[in-house]
Formats: sequence, C-alpha cells, structure tokens
Amino acid sequence: MARLVVLRGGHSMERDVSLVTGRRVAHALERLGHEVRSLDVEESTTERLMEMEPDAAFICLHGVGGEDGTVQALLETLGIPYTGSGPLSSIRCMDKDYAKRAMFAAGVPTPPFRTFLRKAMHEMGAAAALESATRTTGYPLAVKPAREGSGLGLTKVEEPETLLEAVYEAFGYDGKILLERWVTGTEITIPILESAGEGPRVLNLVEIRPRGGSYDYDAKYTPGATDFAIPAEIPAETATRAEETALAAYRSLGCSGFGRVDVILEGDIPWVLDVKTIPGFTETSTLPLAAEAAGISFEELVETILDTTLQTGAPAKL
Repeated sequence: MARLVVLRGGHSMERDVSLVTGRRVAHALERLGHEVRSLDVEESTTERLMEMEPDAAFICLHGVGGEDGTVQALLETLGIPYTGSGPLSSIRCMDKDYAKRAMFAAGVPTPPFRTFLRKAMHEMGAAAALESATRTTGYPLAVKPAREGSGLGLTKVEEPETLLEAVYEAFGYDGKILLERWVTGTEITIPILESAGEGPRVLNLVEIRPRGGSYDYDAKYTPGATDFAIPAEIPAETATRAEETALAAYRSLGCSGFGRVDVILEGDIPWVLDVKTIPGFTETSTLPLAAEAAGISFEELVETILDTTLQTGAPAKL
C-alpha cells in the first residue's frame, strides 16, 4: 500500500473537469487499498505536500498550472514521484505552437499553421499580417488559443470578414493563438499507455461521433452527447498508419506514462491536432473508454499508471 496524493482542481478554465477526474481516480486508488489524500492546488500546495510526504502524486490537473510543467517541476524539486510526462514534454504539449513545430521537425503530419502573439499585435502591428497568414492555411481555418484545451476559444472561420472577430475571441483565452488549416474528416482520438519496463502502446482508436456535429466542450463532457466507435470503423491499413503516427507524435514530444493524441483522418492521412499529457478520466473521457474496450478496468488503468510511476522513482523527467 502506498501513501498517495491526488492533485486536482487548480485555477485553469478546465477546473471542473479536473475535479471530476481527480475524484474518480482517488476513489479507484482507495478501492485498490492505497492511502489517498486529495489536494486542490492553491497557494499553500508546497507546504502541504511537504507535510504529507507522499510516496507519489497522481496528477489530475488540466490546463494551465497542471499540464504546462509547473506542478511537475515543483514535484521534482520536492523529490516526489509523479504520474505522466515531465516538465519539458508538458510545456511542449501544452503549447500547440511548440508541439506543432516539434512534430513538423520529426515528420509527423500536422496541419499548416501560423502563430500570432497579442504583444506583437499591440507593439508591432502584426494584425496587418493576418490575411497574409491565410495564404498558408487557406479557408476554412481554425483560430484557437495556443495553450487551452477542450475546444475552449476555438472558432471555425469560413471567410475573411469574420477572421478578426475570431482572433479577438481566441485572445480572450490566451496571449498566443494559432491560425491553422481546417481539416475535414473522421475525428479519431488515440489513447496511449505505458506499463513499467515497457514502451508506449496504443490502447485503441476511438472514433468520435458528436450528435450535435461539433466535438466542443459540452459534447466532450455531457453524457450521451457523443457516440464512440471503439475500435474506430476505418480500414485496417489506415488504422495502422494512425497508430504509428500517434506513437511518433508521442515520442517526438518526449511524453511518458500515458497520454492522448487527437487526429483528423483526411482520406488516409492522420493529421495530428493535439497531444494531451493528462487526458481526462471522467465517465465520457476516451482514455478510460478505450482501456475498457481493451479489457482493462478503470482500477487496472489507474494501477498501471501508478505502478509505472512507483517503479520509475523520482529522477528528473524530460
């Protein structure tokens, strides 16, 4: 039996999802016989972690402060082993600009994009370059915050007249935004899991079928709002290519422990949109759904992630 702390909540816009994820994980760890304390991340987090002296931390934080390397670096400083990827890979995956540049360098297919910073808009008149950027992306295009998840702040832009409005909407969520070619096709999410002493493996290809047509925040977290095909109903050769691409993206960003790669299949090309280092564990989250379809119960999934952490110990991660 291990003495564990589940980190959840925090201050990001995905706080509510994090609380649900943390609650489910904590209950699973308790059923497995561990001593578990849940900690809502706040200003006194460091002192409380030092008082608890846990054997490991199970990170269930989403968004800024949880997936951007902040808490990972703190845990390394305190010598506390933790689940998932390290600070560097967390920073890369949290920032879609960094992630896409790393994937592009590694030959992983990701849609063409351009990056804009609010500071450059104000100080260098970068707004004048917006239309120039669309020559790379074309229309329709996606405008989205670089460092937000769950579809927050994302707008599909069909024509130049609505571009500036979408840009200001995205800047309401983050000081860095992306203009990215809109890819139309089959939406697939690919959960990845590592067991102690083994390399990463794809659990399943999950085909996303939102009933409302868009896999937005409500479609992701409202039970019954989205249907899933597990495994995805796509040709075997395409499925193999999607798995290989997902693993290549995961490795190119230095991820470890577990994660999720989101792609759009345009024909037989799996375009990688996002890589999540701490995917959700809610009832509608695709990681536990994919694990269940692979014959892995929720408790077994949580235990595998924990065992990998405990056997790895607390050395610095990438």
